[in-house]
Amino acid sequence: MLSRVGIRPVRGLLVVGVAAPVVRLTATRNYSEQQHRNRPFSINEKALVEQRKRDLEKAKLDSMPKWRQWAVYFQSKEFKKSMTFYYLSGFAIVLVCFYYYMRDRYYEDKQMDHIRAKYAKDPESLSEYEYLKLKALSGERLKAKEDKKFKLYQMMRKEFRRKNILEYDIMFEPTPQDLEEWYSRQARIYVNKAPVEDNVEEKNENENEKVKKLGNNENPHVMPPEDTTGFYESKAEEYDDAVKWEERGILMGRRRKWLMEQLHGDVLEVACGTGRNLKYLNLKNIDLITFLDSSEKMVAITQQKFREMFGKYPRVAFTVGKAEDLVTLAGSSSVKYDTIVEAFGLCAHEDPVAALKNMTTLLKPGGRIVLLEHGRGNYDMINNHLDFRSDKRMKTWACRWNLDIGELIDDAGLDVTFEKRVHFGTTWMMVCKRPEDPIALEEKPFFDQLFGRDYTPIKLKKKD
Repeated sequence: MLSRVGIRPVRGLLVVGVAAPVVRLTATRNYSEQQHRNRPFSINEKALVEQRKRDLEKAKLDSMPKWRQWAVYFQSKEFKKSMTFYYLSGFAIVLVCFYYYMRDRYYEDKQMDHIRAKYAKDPESLSEYEYLKLKALSGERLKAKEDKKFKLYQMMRKEFRRKNILEYDIMFEPTPQDLEEWYSRQARIYVNKAPVEDNVEEKNENENEKVKKLGNNENPHVMPPEDTTGFYESKAEEYDDAVKWEERGILMGRRRKWLMEQLHGDVLEVACGTGRNLKYLNLKNIDLITFLDSSEKMVAITQQKFREMFGKYPRVAFTVGKAEDLVTLAGSSSVKYDTIVEAFGLCAHEDPVAALKNMTTLLKPGGRIVLLEHGRGNYDMINNHLDFRSDKRMKTWACRWNLDIGELIDDAGLDVTFEKRVHFGTTWMMVCKRPEDPIALEEKPFFDQLFGRDYTPIKLKKKD
């Protein structure tokens, strides 16, 4: 009633007056557009919604595993936009590298033309590097020592090209003295000299010393040679059981089978051991076969296995003796062989080079020596392990398993017509011949076989 007549109570008093309009108070506040524009912290609703959306996406992304997060990032526009720069930069780098690579190949080809012209005019005018390069790039097989030295020349050439990257017409023509000086500055493990050929002595201008060979004799981890006959004599009965699982693990049977497939004519097997190759022997192409080993007990085991497998085959002989004494054992007789084979014997010989030379003496013209051996591999990591375990291997198996088989072949004066290496290069499968024997058709390089061309090896003619 009081409100109808405009009476308002004021702190205990009644005030009578004209009736006033009723004003309703609401919880919302209305601001004009001008007031909203003049607020110190204005709110952008659209930006706020986008921020909340980004926060939700980030939270969802953080809950994903890392690989899913990378997958989402690679599909995003941000990644694709940023990669444009990297694509173009990478392409430019590739073009620059490709240019310098092709320029290097171009001048290398020019140098090869220069070398071939020199060789055609006067073969003796070639330097050592030019001879090795011509031999390597002509598809001819380098000998082990030649290959080592050519690799050093190639390493030296790479350093030379880096230092002269802006030079166009400069040609790499090093001398053996340049290689020696360069090699003396390189990091090395065993020796401080580059490898050289046999019977070549060069003096160091500073120290006045002979150049040392980089080979089996200079490797301190190669155990000294010794006569292993007594060791294998004591191991003969248990040898097969001791090695069979090791050979099965590396599928050595396939390699022994390859070895036996090379046999023909009159055959001699050196270091026959307990006859582990007999399982793969086929007598079809064999006229006569002789087994030789320095261990009498091992020869007896081989003979027993052979008789069990082939009965009373008449054209077979079993001999006890060392490979180093082959020529002496043959005596004055005219015994010669078409094929001489050996499996894992060079590592156990007291003088493997002398053994190989004796095999060469007993070869018929056109005969072949077929080897299945283990030695140094293709990788430093493997060779370091062989060196590290060489002492234990010698005590366990009387085997010098870290010899460089290629160097032994070079020292014996043999030519290699076939070479294959497996098990990281530690297992060597080789066919060798005497230097004076001609090469067979199937042993020629591929293009010589294809076009029926005569194979002419590259040699430096000696002046009389």
